[in-house]
Amino acid sequence: MPAPAGAPIGVVVNPSSALGRGARVARGVLAALAAEGVPAVELSGADAESCRAAVRRACETGLRGLILVGGDGLIGLVIQLAEARALPIGIVPAGSGNDFARQFGLSPRPPRAVRRILAAEPSPRRVDLGVISLPDESAPSRAREHWFAGGCSVGFDAAINRRANAIRLPLGPLRYHLALLAELATLRSRPFTVVGDGGEHRFTGLLATAMNTRAIGGGIPLAPKAVTDDGRLDLVEVSHGSRLRVLSVLGLLARGRHERLPEVTITRVERIRIEAGPEVAYADGERVGRGPFDVRVAPGALALLA
Repeated sequence: MPAPAGAPIGVVVNPSSALGRGARVARGVLAALAAEGVPAVELSGADAESCRAAVRRACETGLRGLILVGGDGLIGLVIQLAEARALPIGIVPAGSGNDFARQFGLSPRPPRAVRRILAAEPSPRRVDLGVISLPDESAPSRAREHWFAGGCSVGFDAAINRRANAIRLPLGPLRYHLALLAELATLRSRPFTVVGDGGEHRFTGLLATAMNTRAIGGGIPLAPKAVTDDGRLDLVEVSHGSRLRVLSVLGLLARGRHERLPEVTITRVERIRIEAGPEVAYADGERVGRGPFDVRVAPGALALLA
């Protein structure tokens, strides 16, 4: 349903993003839109649920699009809403990791970002999203869906994400590097069962992660050749090795030089099932829940203003 004539753009801001940086950048975005003569309404909330509610209400009243001012977590929050996914979405990175924005070279500078967003309105870029189906923790016999823009992490990288989220200092991507060092101190392998078009296989290793974008954790190129409009996800699996060998693999992985290592397998998939016992998955920097995880790609599900 087209937006009514003169409908505003909704500017969604996470006021706590990077300890207040999101709110500061949002003021610049609103000023840049005003300078371009574009009506806008600021949408925010004290927590995730109130922010979602504000976005949902604004979508129902009529918006021409959304601009998200924040990091990967804000993107992950907003795309859970079907009403938001139905609108073209622009992004101004103002979070800690900004891996999705990095995929497209999006500017954090409000005037430049707004000009690019408005220029893309006549022809938004269609971008894939991922969808995880998993048990509802409040009612395990029932399944629920969780959408993601960047990746679905299961294993070592999810554990790093959990540690990074616990660091409340405004350190940007350094949070993930510190969390990586802490997780290395308790390095362990996990059992995985992966079911896909090629059948079922089991392995013991560090991670089984489905990526839509190239990078994770503030720029770590886990899937260096991932493409966001090919209708597929990159499944990255890292198998078990000695502690010394694992450290070597992780060093190469951090520099994007891990693709040909015998411990690493990267496969293009449309749909995959990951079973990892009690492991908790993270997506777009936020906790998703326990599996098993049925992960699929939703081709062209996002109209990106970029």
